[in-house]
Amino acid sequence: MFRRNKLFFWTTEILLITLIFYLWREMGAIITPFVSVINTIMIPFLLGGFLYYLTNPIVNFLEKECKINRIVGILLTLCVLIGSLVIGVVYLLPILINQLSSLINSSQGIYGQLQDLVIELSKYPAFQELDIQQTIQQLNLSYVDILQNILNSVTNSVGSVLSALVSTVLIIIMTPVFLVYFLLDGHKFLPMLERTVLKRDRLNISGLLTNLNATISRYISGVSIDAFIIGCLAFIGYSVIGLKYALVFAIFLGLANLIPYAGPFIGITPMIISNLFTDPQKMIIAVIYILIIQQVDGNIIYPRIVGGVMKVHPIIILVLLLLSSNIYGIIGMIVAVPIYSILKEISKFLVRLYEKHKEVQEVKEK
Repeated sequence: MFRRNKLFFWTTEILLITLIFYLWREMGAIITPFVSVINTIMIPFLLGGFLYYLTNPIVNFLEKECKINRIVGILLTLCVLIGSLVIGVVYLLPILINQLSSLINSSQGIYGQLQDLVIELSKYPAFQELDIQQTIQQLNLSYVDILQNILNSVTNSVGSVLSALVSTVLIIIMTPVFLVYFLLDGHKFLPMLERTVLKRDRLNISGLLTNLNATISRYISGVSIDAFIIGCLAFIGYSVIGLKYALVFAIFLGLANLIPYAGPFIGITPMIISNLFTDPQKMIIAVIYILIIQQVDGNIIYPRIVGGVMKVHPIIILVLLLLSSNIYGIIGMIVAVPIYSILKEISKFLVRLYEKHKEVQEVKEK
């Protein structure tokens, strides 16, 4: 009866997820050292896996269709990947830095406009009791003050800065290493299991692993292509509309689009804040344009590229995003849904095995 009751099913699932994350947070003092060690390994491992699922289809195409040796195909793919990064750094990075610098400088005027807004609001009776001068002083923040606070915090935590620097260097070094090993031996992993551990696979675990691998591959490649398309369309639209810093806002929107449901709203927030006071007319046009793109993406592009590989209820997705963002931030929001989907499929597989075992036992008893 409970399995047929969808309300009971989704409520139980949400409560279990919330309980797991709550216990995780409460046990933070105990597991923090272990988590820091795991993070040092897991972040380059996940990045390497992400790049593997992006590049492996290209390597397979070169190997099977073009009859190119796999090692040569891997080298060609890595050369294209590294070349793309170099082109991006040489040509796009200076433009991106220039636009970011201009954006930071121009956003200083927002404080003055907020001060004028507060003064205007103080003329209304409903705001007479507010301490306007104190509010203005709070808004009168300069980037010098912000920079000074950052420098003070850095000075007080040199150890944490060095630790972050070492972790970043390790991630940069280890990610390509994981990627190369995944491309070389990733396709051999399942056949190796079938020859050894799963030689007598009566439970069809190899079928589960094959389905999970195909699901992850399609999801990662599909979502990445979708985010790239949205970023390009946003850049074209922002440039035609005449928005400043179009490249910065488009890249941010494309990256934010990797986050399910909440990503598009997060992606347009910087553009709205930056243009709300300076050019509200263009901001409104840009918002309408992005909403149209998201409708086209949600109804045409995304279903064709990604499809329904991650069948997760929207409420579950929102709960996962809220909880994972408190633990792993943006990375947690990106990986929460696929990890949850994998664990869900494994759980359903185990439940089916238990039910089959139970049926067999009932038949034997009869």
